[in-house]
Amino acid sequence: MRAPYRNLDLEDGIELEEIDRKPGPSKELLALFMQDLMNKEKGKVAPDTTGADYFFLEEFITRDMELDFAVIEQDFLKHCSGRLQEFHDAGWYGEDEHWNNEPEYALKKKLLRLMYNGAKLGDSYCVELIKYLYKLYHKKEYNQLKRFTVISTNEILSLSEDEWGGNSYGTMGRILGMCRFMDIKQDDSCSILYLLLDKNRKEWIQDNEEQREYFEFEDELFEECIRQVEVWTKQDANQDIREFRKKNQEYFEGDAFVSACLRHWGYREDYIYMCISNNMGLSMQMTRALAVLKTMHPKREYTFEEVQRYTVLYSTVCALTEISDSFEIQLGYLIGEKPDEYEEEEILFKPENILERKSAEKKQPAPKTVANVAPISTGKASEDDYLKEISILRGKIDEQEQKIKWLKEQYRQVKQSQDEVDKLIKNYRAERDELIALREYVYKSELETPQLTEEKLADMKKVIADKAIVIIGGHINWINKLKQQFPNWMFIHPDSYKNVDGKIFEDKERVYFFTDYLNHASYMKFIAALRGRKVPFGYLGSRNVESMIRQVFEDTNPGR
Repeated sequence: MRAPYRNLDLEDGIELEEIDRKPGPSKELLALFMQDLMNKEKGKVAPDTTGADYFFLEEFITRDMELDFAVIEQDFLKHCSGRLQEFHDAGWYGEDEHWNNEPEYALKKKLLRLMYNGAKLGDSYCVELIKYLYKLYHKKEYNQLKRFTVISTNEILSLSEDEWGGNSYGTMGRILGMCRFMDIKQDDSCSILYLLLDKNRKEWIQDNEEQREYFEFEDELFEECIRQVEVWTKQDANQDIREFRKKNQEYFEGDAFVSACLRHWGYREDYIYMCISNNMGLSMQMTRALAVLKTMHPKREYTFEEVQRYTVLYSTVCALTEISDSFEIQLGYLIGEKPDEYEEEEILFKPENILERKSAEKKQPAPKTVANVAPISTGKASEDDYLKEISILRGKIDEQEQKIKWLKEQYRQVKQSQDEVDKLIKNYRAERDELIALREYVYKSELETPQLTEEKLADMKKVIADKAIVIIGGHINWINKLKQQFPNWMFIHPDSYKNVDGKIFEDKERVYFFTDYLNHASYMKFIAALRGRKVPFGYLGSRNVESMIRQVFEDTNPGR
């Protein structure tokens, strides 16, 4: 429970008699007291009940009530199925149940909110239902509260005191909510409690959102993971399925265990993949898993075998969350939520086009039959009785705030998929640039070029001396020799760069790889840093300085 607030007295002249002596809560409560005073001076007498309603719903369901909830919800739906949309629209308090609770409990909280809102609207059944639930499952608190006809802030704080000497926000919200149904008047000092609870409602929601904050990947990390997985999973043109399974043996062993577990519980062995809508194949799942691992531990290196095992876990979690999201969406439709406008435009089914066909002969109308209603004689029943009995749960269940949050989540998922596709395209384009550069290198290597005169060589050398050129690789003696002739160039010995920062290539005109003295691992690090920075690059295959000068000159001065 949060920091306690105790012994607040706002009666008879509105004074603070005693506040918890911790400096933080005291300042906070004083600020709320001043805000409440200013509200009253401005004529804002009726307090906002959102915070109190939020905490009412947070802790109203007891363990015994949870066990009995199946019967409670069935009776509620029997009486109020036709008004669910109306009850939802009465208020939503800024929390999304399915992200913070298991599906079963989230459903109970959602239905409790509809019951409570129905009572707030004055529905006679809902009022009596809430009162009965309170009396039955909060009996001790009910017996204490029923003695009041008027209640003050200090009395509410006294009733809501917990075993640690603080105050339970859930109890405070429950008492404030029940006062309206039990005809108990609250004195003017209670307005500060509404401010207190709404302030803490916002803090609780913020805490929950921080705990659920999306695990975003750093710039270029996803592209790096794509390239790493491609190196691991690169297939030969004639590779068959047996070789593919052998290469990914760790993944398939873990996947087989998951399949066996599903069969153990009576599910199809491919149930996981049936539930993943955004499945772009094994390589992408491995890339996503690796990106999560590298976000958690940026400095740690992972083997292909480790990533395969983690990918099994990643896919299982994907399925779990998608099941929860799908359950939430479909549940919304069942209890009245309408499809979004863009979905409605694509729906072919139009309820208004269902026409009652009349017989060609004029006969006495036959009694209407209703699907899934047994034709048992229960006495004379009107059409309204049948409709109430089988009325499907219609109407919109989420208010605008909830709808926006859901749309944001859908947008995030779509954007994530689009970003992944964009990064794949970007990676493929970068590989294409490499192939083009290598092709040009091979082509030029096969050409017989005339020897340069000393005068022409000197002119070329003068032109390129001030260019922002980077040379990666080469023996240290060759590098030192070039440094003397081109002091403005950057020369990189791969062994001196354990980690490569792509910023070193910013503002450079061209980058060259010396292929005769550069291992594959070093090449991959530097080419990864180059990708996406739009710095042209090429390859040097000879230690001959004249050949290198000619190539740099031609590359940086096309047409001369």
